[in-house]
Amino acid sequence: MARNPDTGLASSHVRLRALTTDDREVLRSFINDPEVLALSNVFRPISDVQQDAWFRAAVTGEHQTWFGIEKLAPPELIGTCCLVDIDWVGRVAELRIRIGDKQAWGASLGRQACGLLVEFGFRHLNLERIWLRVFAPNTRALRMYEKLGFVVEGRLRRAWHLRGVTDDVIVMGLLRDEWQPPR
Repeated sequence: MARNPDTGLASSHVRLRALTTDDREVLRSFINDPEVLALSNVFRPISDVQQDAWFRAAVTGEHQTWFGIEKLAPPELIGTCCLVDIDWVGRVAELRIRIGDKQAWGASLGRQACGLLVEFGFRHLNLERIWLRVFAPNTRALRMYEKLGFVVEGRLRRAWHLRGVTDDVIVMGLLRDEWQPPR
């Protein structure tokens, strides 16, 4: 992992950086695209007022750390990732990611961003455990998380319903002593 002197952490193709107020409209366009939300959340249109309230909460919350994911060439915001519900005493957080730019799908940018976020969580936030939830049909995400070292810890049976389909949610986790830092 290379240090980005500006605002964040970088890999060969992406950097994580602080969110800025200039990002709000791009992020709103991502969240207002039903295809972007297809395997991560229920779609409902978000107004500018709702987006502003979310943005204020995201950047000021003391139990969460949000980053913009920016591809390096050309520099462009393609999504967000975060550690949320941070338990500072138990040293545990939940990882979330959304690549909103559909042209960036399948290019391993999400995996690089998650790798940077995991490293940030263990090295800078001193976390002991990072966990996540993924919808069972999202096999591409499951493979990506496994490549990063996450292991399946459980299955929440029929825990989500989307577009007439009810399915399971897979819970995955990664412990500090299981994590393999990048070389």
